[in-house]
Amino acid sequence: MKTLKIIIVIILVIILIPVLSWVFWNFKSSHPLNILVVNKTVLDQDRKGHKALFWLLNNQKFLTSDGKEYNIRKDYFGFHPLRPAKSLKYEVRRIKLTDIEDLSSKYDMAYYVDTYGVFFNEWYSSMQKGKGKGSLIEGGLNNSDYLFIKSLIEKGKLLIAEYNFFANPTDILVRKKTEEMLGIEWTGWIGSYMVSLNAKKSKDLPEWIVDLYNLNNKNKWSFNGPGIVLVNEGRKAVIVLEESNHLTETILPELKTTNYGKEKYNLPASASFPRWFDINTSTDNEIIAECMLPVNESGQAILDQNNIPAVFPAIMTSTRDSRYYYFAGDFVNYPVRLCTARLNGIRTIEGLFNGNNSKSHSFYYWSYYLPLVTTILSDYQASLK
Repeated sequence: MKTLKIIIVIILVIILIPVLSWVFWNFKSSHPLNILVVNKTVLDQDRKGHKALFWLLNNQKFLTSDGKEYNIRKDYFGFHPLRPAKSLKYEVRRIKLTDIEDLSSKYDMAYYVDTYGVFFNEWYSSMQKGKGKGSLIEGGLNNSDYLFIKSLIEKGKLLIAEYNFFANPTDILVRKKTEEMLGIEWTGWIGSYMVSLNAKKSKDLPEWIVDLYNLNNKNKWSFNGPGIVLVNEGRKAVIVLEESNHLTETILPELKTTNYGKEKYNLPASASFPRWFDINTSTDNEIIAECMLPVNESGQAILDQNNIPAVFPAIMTSTRDSRYYYFAGDFVNYPVRLCTARLNGIRTIEGLFNGNNSKSHSFYYWSYYLPLVTTILSDYQASLK
């Protein structure tokens, strides 16, 4: 009988906690904030590239201009896969030159999630395996994006942009104008940690990078273990930093928060970052966090040979009158469960399950990205009142 009572109590607790959490979420105040989200890299119905952002918006109850929750499938500009998925049909929703003034007036801010885009052979991957990226369907910053961003900033509104904002396939002239406007210069290098460098087994290693490496190294790609890949398409260069030869025991790239970042945003001192990043320089932006590549002496020598810094800005914000933040990483790409967005206190619950290991991807999202962006959006929304 005692065992039965314990089981009943456990079941009630399991049911009661989510119900109470949902009730408390419903009593939270909502915040109108009209955000133009741009994601030009959407290869599936899941919208995983901006799912975690929409989770945050719904969890914190930021609402669109018509008072509705943000819809992950509809409320963004960019590449839109259509149903059924097997049809491979799509629509592209672009910022048009004629709409720039209206859009920059209508929206409170913009968040450029990803501008890498979608290429023909990646979209039709089942038919084009082993043939590189193919021609571009949609992607890169274009002149309309630049003029929209310029108009937005001139109106004193907020811009947040992430990894690949400056990188290929953005037109060089558009890139230069955008770099000058934001006081950021892209070095031409991007990179990412890879759990496996095995070209046949890795799910994260792009085929085109292996092809680019083999083009200049007589088909010598023979890497297997974990490591960091650095790519410069303009120079047609690929550098592989292997765990066993070039990296310290830390292995993963690490975000190191500056004193400004700790004081202003109450961020942890550090967090590992296992996803794609781009390497930039900046002379007149406030640095919130830097990215540190965990190279040993051998790895540092390779970076020095290619003029690649081991430490570079990861999160920047403007020191000018304009309002913008640049995240030099694929920050928002995290496999969050949308069904938990309407639960209050879910960050605490996730923390209990995922622990406080600063080297885990979950720690980065729940303890670094989420509080950072929530603070940015909340402070900005409050300033609009």
